[in-house]
Amino acid sequence: MPSDPNSLTLTHFLILKFLENNNYTSTLEAFRQEAKEIIEEQNNEQINEPLTAIIQEYLFNQLQSNVENMSLERSIDDYLITPGNNKYPRYLCESFSQIHNNNILSVRTQTLPIRNFSDGEYQFSEIPTIITGSADKSIRLTSLLTGDTFNVCNNIHKGGILCMDFHPNYHHLMLTGSMDSTCALINITTLDILQTFKDHVKFVVRAKFSIDGNMIVTASYDHTINIYKVLNEESNPILSPTSPYTPLTPSTPNTPLPKYNKIHSITFGGNIESMCFLPDNQYLIVGIRGDNYLHYINLTNFSDKKYNMNSNGDDWVSFTPMDLSPSPRNHGKYLLVSTDDENGRIILFRTHSSRQIYNFYDLEMIPNRKLTNPRHCWHPDGKYFFTFGVDSFIRIYDIVTKSIVHKLKGHKDVVRDIWFDQDRDLLISCGFDKTVKIWSVEDTTNQNSDQLNDNGNIF
Repeated sequence: MPSDPNSLTLTHFLILKFLENNNYTSTLEAFRQEAKEIIEEQNNEQINEPLTAIIQEYLFNQLQSNVENMSLERSIDDYLITPGNNKYPRYLCESFSQIHNNNILSVRTQTLPIRNFSDGEYQFSEIPTIITGSADKSIRLTSLLTGDTFNVCNNIHKGGILCMDFHPNYHHLMLTGSMDSTCALINITTLDILQTFKDHVKFVVRAKFSIDGNMIVTASYDHTINIYKVLNEESNPILSPTSPYTPLTPSTPNTPLPKYNKIHSITFGGNIESMCFLPDNQYLIVGIRGDNYLHYINLTNFSDKKYNMNSNGDDWVSFTPMDLSPSPRNHGKYLLVSTDDENGRIILFRTHSSRQIYNFYDLEMIPNRKLTNPRHCWHPDGKYFFTFGVDSFIRIYDIVTKSIVHKLKGHKDVVRDIWFDQDRDLLISCGFDKTVKIWSVEDTTNQNSDQLNDNGNIF
């Protein structure tokens, strides 16, 4: 939401009085001319405190807050105060510009069993694959090793592919969400459409498998989330509720894939912008536009417990939670929330609470930040996270220092999605410049041209 008009008028009035009291006559005259309309709106109510007193009070509160934060940090896990090893993808090693001729909206990587016809029979080989969804309505499979696109699917959706997710156990089972308001389950190896879900009436902006794969949740600008559960049939076995890295049934091209049935729907008061599952697989967290609460949905009884994102406890909506994700390595003890705040604010909350642990800011002046779609992605060690979505740069934040430690320059237009490939320790990005870029920990090109800041120095 825009700034409170009352606070804007009051701010101008306080500056006016400050200039008058300090005899800044030239500045005062210019200020009266440039801010004439706003100044005339104020109702001449008496202000008991001058600007200098308010600033003094602010500085005192900041000092008090710093003392409180020092006390707070002593109580925070070592996980959040122990420095990382500074090993994270920062070097541009590959750029693929031939995959799509339109904006690329979503990207994932997966090692897929690809069927090839050789010596008179079909054989399967494992290929590290980039999967992209585009505004051109297509899904394309591209070799991560060569950059060659070896499969294209144009018949799944009638709108751009806004989101995609892979089943935690069945690695060739993909879920997609589209601008055409539908979702689809796809065997990405064969490109067979297994199920199509048509329960939404507007854009599907989020579609995710639960941690164990037994549920699917889709979220839309029609203000609803739909929850689906795997059918309990012999041909669709219930999956292991344990770690997704220890599947109950080996995932092979011939393994029967699960099917899902809608079991519940929840309607909220605005467009749904973000959602994530917690690692315990018991809660789904949902972020809504025009809503200052995070909604924790109990997946057992679908109850909704709300936590206020405002530290002062009021109900003023000053930002939207655009992206949510639990922290890795500590069972999701913390929740990272990217917002559309004008100062690029990202908040780290204690999970299941309103407690703000850290606030991260990007004070670079970016026009119309409220109209952007900021997102983030954790580094697997939880010491760093990557953010994007407001311009062509990817920013890397350090959890311990709460600052931007690197800025990845390579895209020529807004970055739209990123994905961390844990198997190969790579960051994969895509965007409105119609390219997919691969970022590595090591500088494989011995060229740092994409890592320079505006002054030509290493960022």
